[in-house]
Amino acid sequence: MTPVLTSRPTQLNTTVLARLAERWRPVGLYLACLDRDGALLWHDVQMPRALALCLTIESTIPQQIKRLGEAVTANGVRLHGQVPWIQMQLLPLLRRRKVTGWIVLIGRTDQAAALGEDLARFAQRASLDAQALAALANKAPLVPAGLFGPLVRLAENMHEDLQSVTVSHGELANVTEQLTSVYEEIALLSKISSGMRFSQKPQAFLETVCREMQEISDLRSVMVALARRTDEQSEMEFDDVSVVVGDCGVDGAALLRALHEPIHDALAVGETQVHNEIAPDCDWAKLGDHVRRFVCVPLVRDHRTLGVLIAVDKNDTTEFNSVDLKLLNNVGNQCSIFLENAALYHDMQDLFMGVLHALTRSIDAKDAYTRGHSQRVAELSRELARKIGLPDEQCERVYLSGLLHDVGKIGVPETVLTKPGRLTDDEFTAIKKHPAIGAQILGNIRQLQDVIPGVLFHHERWDGHGYPHLLAGENIPLMGRIICVADSFDAMSSTRTYRPALPLETVLAEITRCAGAQFDPALAKIFVSLDFAPYQRAVAETQAATAAASVPLLEKPGGGV
Repeated sequence: MTPVLTSRPTQLNTTVLARLAERWRPVGLYLACLDRDGALLWHDVQMPRALALCLTIESTIPQQIKRLGEAVTANGVRLHGQVPWIQMQLLPLLRRRKVTGWIVLIGRTDQAAALGEDLARFAQRASLDAQALAALANKAPLVPAGLFGPLVRLAENMHEDLQSVTVSHGELANVTEQLTSVYEEIALLSKISSGMRFSQKPQAFLETVCREMQEISDLRSVMVALARRTDEQSEMEFDDVSVVVGDCGVDGAALLRALHEPIHDALAVGETQVHNEIAPDCDWAKLGDHVRRFVCVPLVRDHRTLGVLIAVDKNDTTEFNSVDLKLLNNVGNQCSIFLENAALYHDMQDLFMGVLHALTRSIDAKDAYTRGHSQRVAELSRELARKIGLPDEQCERVYLSGLLHDVGKIGVPETVLTKPGRLTDDEFTAIKKHPAIGAQILGNIRQLQDVIPGVLFHHERWDGHGYPHLLAGENIPLMGRIICVADSFDAMSSTRTYRPALPLETVLAEITRCAGAQFDPALAKIFVSLDFAPYQRAVAETQAATAAASVPLLEKPGGGV
C-alpha cells in the first residue's frame, strides 16, 4: 500500500519538503507530513515501502496525537512513534500557536528479522507474510540508533532555515508585485497628468484615461458619465454623452440606468463604493451574467459632483481589492481635477470669445454696410482652412484671426470708413494702415501672437501689389492668404456705399479671374468649391436684423476700399 498526497493544508509547503527530503535521503532519513489528526498527507516519493507501511498502519500515532490535542504549542513538544525496527519523530506545524499538521522524520534503526513476535504482529496488521515484510524492511537504509537523534535535530534546523528562506522569497515576491503595481499606478497618473490639455474635449481625455485604466487593471469595461443638475431638479442626472471602454454586454445607457441606485448611494456619501457581491433582489441583479462586480467612483471637486467613474469586472474574475480601489480613487481624483479645470478653461474661453465678438461687432457697427462682416469672414476662413486639411486646432486659430482681421479699423476715422464717395489719396492711405494698427493692438496679447499674420497680411496680393509690405506668393503667410480670399468674397457679396451686393455667381467668377494675381491660385480654386448656403443664410439674417433696426442701406455710386 503506497500512500499518496490526499489534501494540502495551508501551512504545508511541499516545495520546501521535497528539497529537504532530497537532502536527508542519503543518510537514511525520510520525510512525510500528516494532518492534525494523524492522516498521511504527503511523503517522500522514494521512501522505502516498509517505512511507508509503518506510517499508514501504526495505530499509536493518531492515538498519541488525539491524546495530546491542542496542548502542543511553540514550546517544542515532540511525539515518538512506537513501531518495531524503526524510529520516527513527529514535529508539529504551528500557526498562531495552534497545530495545523505534523512533519514526520522516519528511519530504520534495527534489523527487522531479529524482532520475532513484534515483526509477526506488525506483518499481520499489514496483511503480509512476516518474511516478506522483513525482506522489505531490510532493504531500507540503516541509521545507527545513536545518530538518529542528532540527525533529527540537524534536519529540524535545516527545515527552519529553508522555511525562513521561503518566507523571505515570498515576502520579496510580494514586495516586487507591490512595487510593480505602484510603478504602473505612478506611470498611469503621470501619463494622465501630462495629457491634461484643458483645451481638448473632455470625452477625448476621459476615453484615454479609461483605456489605460482598463489595460492596467485588466477590467472588462470602464465607463465615465458626466453629471448635470437643473434648477428644477435636486436629484443628480447624467448627460447622454458618456465614455465607455470595453464591453460587458450592456451598453452605457442601460448600465447607467441599471446602476442608478448604487451610483446615487456613492454620490450621496461622496466615497467610492465597491460591490463584490450582488444581492439577487436588487435592481442591478437584472443585468444577469453581464455584470458580476463593479465599483462606483464619484468624481467630486469642492463638494460639486462632476460625474461618476464605473469599473466593471476584472477579467481574472477575482474581487476588487484595496490595490484596485486605491488606483481607481487616484484616477478618479485626476479626472475630477481635469473636469473642473476644463470647465474653468472653457468658461474663460467663452468670456474671451465674448469680448472679441463684442469688439468686432463694435467695429462693424461703425459702418452699417459691414455689419456682420468680421463674423462671416471668420467662418469662411475656417471653412477654407478645413478644406485644405489644416488640423482642427489651427482651423480655430484661423477663425480667430478672421474675426480680428479688421480690428485695426478702430484707429481709422469713422468719417473715412463711412464715406459714401470715392476716397482721396490721404484717406486711402489712412485705410491702408488698419492691418498694421491691428497687429500693434494685438501685439501685447501673448495668447494671440499666432493670429497676427492673418491680421497684418490679409491685404497682401499674390502678385506683390498689396499692402502693407508688398509681399508676394508664398512669402505671404498662409493665414493671410486664406483671409484675403474670404475678406474679398464678403466685400463683393455685401452692399456697400458705392455699389449693391454682387450675385454669388459673379463673385465666384471674379475670385477665379483674380487667381494668381490677387489670390493664391490653389486657395482660390478650392474656395469656389465651398458650400455657400450657410454663408447666404448668415447674410440674410444680418439684413433682416438691419432692417428691423431701421438702418438705411445707401446705394450710391463711387469708389471705395
